[in-house]
Amino acid sequence: MAQTESPAIIVETIVINAPATAVFAALTEPEELAAWWGHDDTYRTTAMERDLRVGGAWKTSGRSRDGKPFTVFGTYRIVDVPKLLEFTWQHDFHDGADSEIETVVRYELEEHDGVTQLRLTHSGFASIGDRDDHANGWKTVLNWLKNHVERR
Repeated sequence: MAQTESPAIIVETIVINAPATAVFAALTEPEELAAWWGHDDTYRTTAMERDLRVGGAWKTSGRSRDGKPFTVFGTYRIVDVPKLLEFTWQHDFHDGADSEIETVVRYELEEHDGVTQLRLTHSGFASIGDRDDHANGWKTVLNWLKNHVERR
């Protein structure tokens, strides 16, 4: 994985030994996403609701390691199966209060011979600290994704 440094943006790239359709499904299918996004030692996403179309809403919910509920939610901006997915991102990680900052997540998938390169871009952070917290989280999340899809 490679990361690009910028005050308000995260860019991570990972190679997954699976077709783009499988990676895209793991990112967008509710049962798939809940199967891999999280770990009992950190937090676990338990459910996803989504209307997978431009302008459609999405929402995930789960529990932190100490049992506190959380949600992450937004709206799809670009849906181009299985190559590109872009959506807004807000969360209620901090004491149940919704984040006032709406950021943007973009997944770009490029497949060659059944192997997919996924480029994640997450932009719009209000602070370097917030960006850095998310950057650390994305490294873990992308590894969970890779492990899940490659086991299938």
